[in-house]
Amino acid sequence: MLRAALAAVILPAAAIAKPAVSRSEVLSAIQVFDANACGNLAAPTSAAVAGTAVAQASNTILRFALESDAVVVDLGTDAVPWCDVKTGMADLPHSGERGLLLAAYLAGSIRSQLKTGSADSNPYDGWVHMIAVYRAMKNREGVQIPEIEHLLELQSSGSLARYAALTEQKSIDRLKQRYGGTGTAPNQRPSAAALASASPQ
Repeated sequence: MLRAALAAVILPAAAIAKPAVSRSEVLSAIQVFDANACGNLAAPTSAAVAGTAVAQASNTILRFALESDAVVVDLGTDAVPWCDVKTGMADLPHSGERGLLLAAYLAGSIRSQLKTGSADSNPYDGWVHMIAVYRAMKNREGVQIPEIEHLLELQSSGSLARYAALTEQKSIDRLKQRYGGTGTAPNQRPSAAALASASPQ
C-alpha cells in the first residue's frame, strides 16, 4: 500500500501549483519520510498511516528538488537508472518500490546539500541514502531491482564515490552537448529539470 500510493502520487505532484517549499519544511518532510519508509509495516493500519505520511513527505521532497535554487539533483538515467522520470514507472516491475527509492535518493541528496550549503549534482549522497532504504526493503520483502543491485555492488567494493563522480561528469557533458558552450559557471549549477532533459531519450 505504501509504495502503491507513492507511485501514484509522487510524479504528478510536481504539477500542482502550491507555495514554494521552505528549507524547514523539506527537512521536516525528510524526517517523516525516514521515520516511515523503512519501518515494519505488517499491521494494515500502520501501513495505511505510513503510506499516507510517506506519500505526502515524498511530494514535498520532490517539489523542493525541482523548485529550489538551493539544491540541484541529477534526475538523468545514469543517476537514477532504476526509473525514468520522463516516462514514469508504471510499466516497470516493482514500480511502487522504484518510486519510494526515487524519493529516498532525493531526500539524501537534498539533506546533504542543505547541510553543506553547496548545490552539488553529484548523486553519491542520494545513492547512499537510497541504498539504505533499499537494503531494508530487500531484507523485509525480498525485493531485488537489478539497477540498484549494481550500485550496491559498487558500494561494497568501495568504488561508489568514483562512479558517482563519473556519472555527474557524464550528465554535465550531455548538457554541454545539448545546449552548447563550455558548461555552467561555478555558481550556476544545472537545474534538476535540465539534468533530466539531458539524459538519453
